[in-house]
Amino acid sequence: MSREAATLRAYGRLLLGLVAAGALSFVAGFGFAEMAGRIPCHGEGLGCNIDAAVGAYGVIIAAVLGPIIYAVTLLVAQNRIALGGALVVLLIPIAGFYLLAEGEHWRYVGFYPYAALRTFMVMMLPPVLTVLVQWLILRIAVRSGEGAAPRAEPRDNSLSDPIPFPKE
Repeated sequence: MSREAATLRAYGRLLLGLVAAGALSFVAGFGFAEMAGRIPCHGEGLGCNIDAAVGAYGVIIAAVLGPIIYAVTLLVAQNRIALGGALVVLLIPIAGFYLLAEGEHWRYVGFYPYAALRTFMVMMLPPVLTVLVQWLILRIAVRSGEGAAPRAEPRDNSLSDPIPFPKE
């Protein structure tokens, strides 16, 4: 197999992995959000519905933004360490948003364990699950070590190469 064919095959596999990761993570995130939404809500029903809606929007955002961030990361470095870095980049805003939203609630309303657990299950876990499913799928698509996609050979910039700038 030629080098160009191997490169195309590797990038095709990554593209297929990105599309599959986005679609399957969307289904997994919404499935978990639907199951967590069935937990009975004690207190104000509107607040519980808003928490579930925020979690669902988080799934949509993570299902679209996740493959884009993973693709950009994999264009730079096709290895599992880079995938781990992209995972951290995707998880930090989710965790930060949740802690910011709940921190204000805990500060002014108080901490109620059941309500806090339900909020965690419907607001934070579905987007986190979405990103984790993408990461797991792409770990399969990206081989470790020698099996990574072939790279272009570095160019030799020796003194014998012609200089593209005009000489004086």
